Amino acid sequence: MTTVPPLSEDEAQRLWASSRSERDEYFFTAVAASGTVWAWDFETGLLEIDDQDNALVPLWPHPRLAEMAAEAMGFEEVGPATPVEVDVLLDGVYERFHREGHEIAVLPTNGQFTTIRSLERFRVEVFEARLRAAGLTDEVARTRRDEFYADRKRRADQRLNLDQDDRRALVAHLRERLADKECDHRFAFPATREWIESQRLSWALLSRSAVKVVCSCDCEALGHFEETIIAR
Repeated sequence: MTTVPPLSEDEAQRLWASSRSERDEYFFTAVAASGTVWAWDFETGLLEIDDQDNALVPLWPHPRLAEMAAEAMGFEEVGPATPVEVDVLLDGVYERFHREGHEIAVLPTNGQFTTIRSLERFRVEVFEARLRAAGLTDEVARTRRDEFYADRKRRADQRLNLDQDDRRALVAHLRERLADKECDHRFAFPATREWIESQRLSWALLSRSAVKVVCSCDCEALGHFEETIIAR
């Protein structure tokens, strides 16, 4: 049974009227302490749609805040908020949301001026909030952080779902792109989109994983995929 964290009506109203940065700080601190987020009709995937028609997953640190948001947005058919263990969200559910291209709406109120986080950024902020709450020594915190970011990169690479032939082809393509010029330390994968799609690979999936996690520029991308060919 999920324990609902204490939150008085006065506190809820005060938080509701606070700034976006204050709501963000409360959200991640509360989630780090409770290990739970609250969502609308989580199993059927009731989502909020932003101005660009992107699907957002609205999450709250307390059921009362989810209820207030439903009232403010006019969602009369929304049932009681559903508790979701944040570790469950960041594991299997995360992978489904990633494939579908969703992002996280952090503690939305009336649907406006809400912090939007990519799934990867959301994972990082939950981790950092938990690390702060743990009260670890600098050395232990540094070790935990190194382990987390190494695991994050490993997960992102697995998510690409590239077999050895795909990786070799991508390495050959990047070598050709960089053969006659130096890397300018930015990621130019958008210029590679036509090639990726010609290989029948998913540009959307590859760009979300590679650009945001695995590497930050073309030469890093080349180095990473060269290493994974050798390692596998």
